[in-house]
Amino acid sequence: MQAAIYVRVSTDDQARHGFSLAEQREACRARASSLGASTIREFADEGISGSIMDRPGLTSLRGAVRNNQVDLLVVRDPDRLSRKLSHQLLLTEEIEKAGVRLEFLDFDWKDSPEGRLF
Repeated sequence: MQAAIYVRVSTDDQARHGFSLAEQREACRARASSLGASTIREFADEGISGSIMDRPGLTSLRGAVRNNQVDLLVVRDPDRLSRKLSHQLLLTEEIEKAGVRLEFLDFDWKDSPEGRLF
């Protein structure tokens, strides 16, 4: 199984008092491995707000998803993927339509209208 992880921090303060890139990387890699990933590709954005969609790491990840290079995507929680609900919905729909399994470490993702809202 081809897995990808996506990690992001927007500020130095967030990295010190939240989840650093290193912590996110380690935790996401551990989950991907436990789910049977044979290879794990990493996509990262450091110092870029999650409220915008134009992020180099996210753009590369979306390309890998579109090109069927990813079976599983692991992210710490939905706000690492995006800080805007509308963007989260767009991204998760794009990911799921490509047949990629989406796993969050700190969030129980449910594929239902209520689960998508939260």
